[in-house]
Amino acid sequence: MPRLGLASNIDNLDARVLQKFIMDNITPKKCLIVASGVKNHREYVDLVKERLGELLTVPEHQYVREKSQYIGGETRQWTESPSTNITLGFESVPWTHEDVPAFHVANTMLGSATAFSSGGPGKGMYCRAVTNLMQQHDFIDSASSINNHFTDSGVFGISVQGPGSHSQELMSVALEELNRLKESISDVELARAKNILKMNVLMAMERQDERL
Repeated sequence: MPRLGLASNIDNLDARVLQKFIMDNITPKKCLIVASGVKNHREYVDLVKERLGELLTVPEHQYVREKSQYIGGETRQWTESPSTNITLGFESVPWTHEDVPAFHVANTMLGSATAFSSGGPGKGMYCRAVTNLMQQHDFIDSASSINNHFTDSGVFGISVQGPGSHSQELMSVALEELNRLKESISDVELARAKNILKMNVLMAMERQDERL
């Protein structure tokens, strides 16, 4: 099935399908309940038992999850907005793959940019979304890299947005920017992307919910 599912399948969701999903997925061995900033641990445990105790009593049975397969393809959605948003995504790697750090560095190198964003001067000015896309093409309203990793696979790509009258140009620059990743990368740009990535990780670790 497509990862986003099919709208027509909504009619097939009944009580039996939902109950089977619960029995296959929401069981004691497959659930991890966590929290941060809890002042009274005993009170938290009692609250979890009260709210989820009955839900987690579903008996565990032998269930093997099938490995996800990347399908690909094209999806178009028409809206009344005068803007066009084009997203190009390609299969990458799962979380456990040795290339995950490389994808994170490439994601940082591409970065993200919008026509207007809050923040201090120079924020994100060295990423390619700014230098190669926003500063070079006046028809780009926003551009950002996409980098998601899952258990079985992943998706890496780029998303651009601009006026519908420049849809063809938006597609062209998105393809060109992804193709540039195959070219030689300077030591300065690589080191900068690595340092920004390290800084982002360290800043995220300062937040309780991120550490959790």
